[in-house]
Amino acid sequence: MRKSRPTVPALEPTEAQIQHEAYLLWLEAGRPAGRDLEHWLAARELLRHRHGRAPAATAAHPARAVSAA
Repeated sequence: MRKSRPTVPALEPTEAQIQHEAYLLWLEAGRPAGRDLEHWLAARELLRHRHGRAPAATAAHPARAVSAA
């Protein structure tokens, strides 16, 4: 019989953490207008990755796309 190992719940980043990271991404991108949602989503995925949670299934990591722009 196999014993199942308890899983450790992944911590979600707080709204304040996401807001701060999105702001930093916005600064890195040269402060473009109209891309707030893009920066917010990229920041959330970046922080989820840092917290040990796998990012959502995407073709490319959003944080890299924002940095390269």
